[in-house]
This record gives sequence, C-alpha cells and structure tokens, in this order.
Amino acid sequence: MKTNLPKYKEPEAFGKSHASMEKSKKEEQEFGPGKESIGICRDCGAMYYNKSWHHNLRNYKQLDEDKKVNFFICPACKMIGDQKFEGQAILENVPENLLSEAVRNIENTGERAYKRDPMDRIIKIKKQKSKTEGTWNVEVLATENQLARNIARQIEKAFKGSGSNVKWSRNESTARIVVRFI
Repeated sequence: MKTNLPKYKEPEAFGKSHASMEKSKKEEQEFGPGKESIGICRDCGAMYYNKSWHHNLRNYKQLDEDKKVNFFICPACKMIGDQKFEGQAILENVPENLLSEAVRNIENTGERAYKRDPMDRIIKIKKQKSKTEGTWNVEVLATENQLARNIARQIEKAFKGSGSNVKWSRNESTARIVVRFI
C-alpha cells in the first residue's frame, strides 16, 4: 500500500510493551466539536466538512466562496506522527508459505477501509520470525480499533484454523487483537 504520509519515528519493536506508548484519546475528546469551515490536511490532503472527513469536495453541496478554508494536520496524520494507535493486530505463528498472502490480505483490508474513510489507516506492518521453526509473527498498528478488528476477522476468514482474542484497554478505545495460527 503506497501512501504519501510523512516520515515518523518507528513504534517500539516486538517484545517490548506498547503500554508505555501514548495512545489516542477517545473520539469525542480527540476530535473536539464539529467545525463550520472546510479543513484540509497539509500532509495527506483529506478534507473536513459537514463534521466528518472526506477524500475530496465532490459531494459538498454547500460549497460557496464565503466558506473559510483552514489547513492543518488531520487526526490520522497526527496519530502517525505522534506514534499513537488505537488498534493493534498481532498474527502469531503464520506459516512461512502463507506469510505473503496474509500481508497482502492485511494491505487490501487497509486499502478498502481507507477508501471508505480517510481516517482509517494502517500505520505499520512489521514482520518478525517467531520462535517456532518456519513461522512468522506479524504486528499491525492501525489508527482505528475497528480497522484492527476487521483485519483480524479477514485473516480468520481467509485462513481457516486461526482464532483470535480481543483485549480492549480499560482507559482508552484501544484494542489489541491476537490471531493465532494453529
């Protein structure tokens, strides 16, 4: 999945706790009240109007010359830059012969989500050999917890014999989903 996102510092690696990483606030705290003007993200070009984010102004019926246009960083780009995430999907013990297919499945799921909503993005996909011979672990960080959950569902659907376990943070809207290949 090619994107023109800004460079960001890598999140912590496998084996280290993500608990120490700062995570995003709940949506109502994160985005604040709706704005009357049109907003354009300086980094990705996403557009804010009618209290939601869009890819373009094509469906904006009230576009007129009196509207203010503000340029700023959208919440998804800000999360990426601040190394925050709301969803983490971890695939454990992915057989080596299924690794590229699993990663392609993750990327396709992320692309479909992004087409629906410009705030739904995969931040990072990290592959690492697991301790079990001939298998890999894959970590996916996403800007939305439901995107991580959807990735896990798509993996379970595509690869029968895998199962997941969802853990939600008590204080934030963060989800950690672990999918184990058997």
